[in-house]
Amino acid sequence: MKASFGQLTYSFVPWEPSHGVVLSSPFAFDCETTLIPEDRRWVVPDYVLGAAFDGVRGFFIQRKSLAEFFPIHAGVDIIFHHAPFDLAVIHKVAPEPDIYRRVDENRVWDTRILHRLFMLGSEGHTANGSGESTLETCCARYLGVNLPKDIQDSAGQPVRLSYGKWLERPPQEIEPVYLDYLAKDAIVTHAIYSELWLRLSELLNESQDARGYVSEEWLHEQVRRWGPQTHHIQLKASVVLQEIEANGLCVDRKQQAQLCSDFQHENDAQLELLRGLGYAPGTGSQKQLLLILGEFESKHPQHRLPRTAKGNYSTSAESLREFADESPFIRAYLSYQAASLKLKYVEKMAVDTLHPSFDPLKVTGRTSSFGEINAQSIPREEALRSCFVPSEGHVFIDADYKTLELVTLAQSCISQFNLDSEMARAIDRGEDLHSVIAAKVIGKPEIEVTKGERQKAKAINFGKPGGMGLDALRSYAKVQFGVLLSDNEIDQFTEVWFNTFPEMHDFLRDDAGDLGARIATFFNFTLDDFRQHTGKDWSRSGQGSSNAPHSPNSMLGWMFRKVLTERDPTTGTGRPYSSEEVDYFWGRALLRADGLPASIKKGIEAREPSSELAKRVLWLAENRGVFTLTGRLRGRSTYTQRCNAVFQGLAADGTKIALWKLWRAGFRIVNFVHDEVLIEVRADVNLNKATQRVQDLMISGMREIVPDIRVDVDLTVSSCWSKEAKLLMGANGRVLVWSPPPQLSVDEVDVGQCIGTTVEQLAICG
Repeated sequence: MKASFGQLTYSFVPWEPSHGVVLSSPFAFDCETTLIPEDRRWVVPDYVLGAAFDGVRGFFIQRKSLAEFFPIHAGVDIIFHHAPFDLAVIHKVAPEPDIYRRVDENRVWDTRILHRLFMLGSEGHTANGSGESTLETCCARYLGVNLPKDIQDSAGQPVRLSYGKWLERPPQEIEPVYLDYLAKDAIVTHAIYSELWLRLSELLNESQDARGYVSEEWLHEQVRRWGPQTHHIQLKASVVLQEIEANGLCVDRKQQAQLCSDFQHENDAQLELLRGLGYAPGTGSQKQLLLILGEFESKHPQHRLPRTAKGNYSTSAESLREFADESPFIRAYLSYQAASLKLKYVEKMAVDTLHPSFDPLKVTGRTSSFGEINAQSIPREEALRSCFVPSEGHVFIDADYKTLELVTLAQSCISQFNLDSEMARAIDRGEDLHSVIAAKVIGKPEIEVTKGERQKAKAINFGKPGGMGLDALRSYAKVQFGVLLSDNEIDQFTEVWFNTFPEMHDFLRDDAGDLGARIATFFNFTLDDFRQHTGKDWSRSGQGSSNAPHSPNSMLGWMFRKVLTERDPTTGTGRPYSSEEVDYFWGRALLRADGLPASIKKGIEAREPSSELAKRVLWLAENRGVFTLTGRLRGRSTYTQRCNAVFQGLAADGTKIALWKLWRAGFRIVNFVHDEVLIEVRADVNLNKATQRVQDLMISGMREIVPDIRVDVDLTVSSCWSKEAKLLMGANGRVLVWSPPPQLSVDEVDVGQCIGTTVEQLAICG
């Protein structure tokens, strides 16, 4: 048959094994399958028919020929759009050729992933919204052609949903509209791949000014190893995350039911408390909540509640938490929010097995979880986490990297920024960096550092490399680590941190140039324009800069930043901005608003300053990229995002490589939480060998991107998923299964009963 696309027409014929090798250059492949059950989206459907296309000619690959087609074409790259799905479908029909070996060899390409990586590098997001990465979206974006997906057959049935009726039928018996639909998908996939390669090459070649760029030779090597924008790493992670969803997490239904009852009582109690304070959550309650918050602010003018880009009070827990000590209502509201969240979470767990979905690529390089349950963001309730149990006859191996992002930070300092790293030396000596910092600040031996003191140091160790300022660190410490840090404590910890790791001065140096100048350029703030509006001429006073009066002026950019953030901005000397000055900035910004996202435009039109509005505007104005050591570019990033991306993105890449190694070694992975992997193994296996193998694979995976710094992994073997679990060793050196004592709840477990063992000791036992 003939398939037309644009102005060109291509021939497609059924492939038979007797044809032998027919494609010698990278070819696109698309599968059509039976329907996926709506209530079991993780089930791999049956392969009906596939099409291969190399840019010149195409072939239909029947189900019966699939097992022979790929081995005959070994050594040729394959292109898919959403490769994890197609690979799983192919593997289900023809497991023997091991289609995943092509992924090992970096001979599989995914145009959806390439598209998302291109968007990350060029626009600073990963196109993960609904419909943002479909084949038709990419076709329109990169080829300028509409690819209709609502085609119907002669019976009025949608073609894309009706391939199942042709299962086991040869192409000659299939209605031509189905063959044309399939052929076009293969043609489009190949064309998008070719266009994306060109655009990605151009993008990377023009990004020498991005933070973390090393050299042309370095970037070429990263593309050779990991593909453009680390495509190969992201593809491998996508494959495994899809398998994790299919495996699912088993739930202890008895414990889940008890927790549901407990959390309901807690929720009801908090709800009653709120009603006593004059607030009734439910329909129409948002307006009531905003009024109460407004009353609090009017009675406490020293406190300015955070606002959204639209100018309303932000009601998120993160925004209100710092005011809980000042307001009984806010304290009760946050408690109610937490109780409600836990109840909703545990209510979702009323099934034998949960199948969480995953997004393999966020802007940071990390993954995320969604769908039936967010498996990467479980509320901090030990009893809730321990509801997750292995399937019958299995136990969990829980493997977690130690201080991973400090390890990748140290590696980046050495390899990417050419810095001499004290942090690297401390890690290689096996020191606990959190205890080291806490001990120096408090003035006591490391062994005497308490858990709370160590938590404060953790907030500094993980927060400062991300470029956090005073307010951000205080909030970060409270939200992430449950500790309160005063301004004085933050200053003390910061001073010790810089003295201990002096290379961090250079790492944190803002290489973005003058942010004020970038803002002024984006909005065209000039001294001459400012003078005409306000009557103030600073072009000769020295208060401006060396810029010409008609050029964007840095000082005006910094002034606008204050206007965006503060209701009553003042100069450095304490002089309040005049109404004419404030009006100038809002008015000038409004001239630019038509080209801005709707949320930002509304905030500017309302002239309502907020930290959120400032954050969004600065994100647009700054517009600078950053590279990970693996060569992935994140565009349009702020200073703190650039700092953070260097080490968090590298850590994400290393864990994804390790994830692939574990899966290819045959381990059944049931959850993945950034630097932690939860694995099911049979209870009767040699646990010493199994844990040793997991450790080796995780370390070897991370070593591929962290070759110079010590990498450690904590492991436990347990009967449930629990942070209280410890590695338990028998008298004969055998690894035992940890379980919470049956007479106690998990929250009450005395962890002192468990015998702690280091990974090095475990290696000896193996």
